[in-house]
Amino acid sequence: MSEFAVNLRDRVRQAREDVQIAKQASDEDRASAVGADLANLERLAAEHGVELPEQTSGDARA
Repeated sequence: MSEFAVNLRDRVRQAREDVQIAKQASDEDRASAVGADLANLERLAAEHGVELPEQTSGDARA
């Protein structure tokens, strides 16, 4: 796997975690902002053919 793909997958994983943390803290503004970043990262992955791990039930975007 390329360094780009590894980095992108790591950033997606972190963004998914950050969305969950923000939601647990009832910080909807943060969850929304990180959710938008997550959507951009997922789009970038799709454009470059980088497969991402499936989201777990707790990984919902804002």
